[in-house]
Amino acid sequence: MIVIVAYDIASDRRRTRLATALEAWGYRLQESLFQLHVSTTDLVQVHAAITQIIDADDDVVHVYPLCSACVDRCTVHGTAPALDDAGLYTGLW
Repeated sequence: MIVIVAYDIASDRRRTRLATALEAWGYRLQESLFQLHVSTTDLVQVHAAITQIIDADDDVVHVYPLCSACVDRCTVHGTAPALDDAGLYTGLW
């Protein structure tokens, strides 16, 4: 499944730790926005990693799973990098 993760993390250290963890499952689209390609089991691990890294009193993380119909209707405007077979951006960072 494709999952979008957006976050606002107060601490530079926690922000870096979260970004590094998310890179294991997907690609950074913007500074605080990731697109992940994960299984249901992986998504449980993503949620666990987020919970371990953030400070729930200072930080916020939004996790949006996209259904296949939603993914099929997604569009990118502007200079879009190439997509791999899973629909993830390639050639970034």
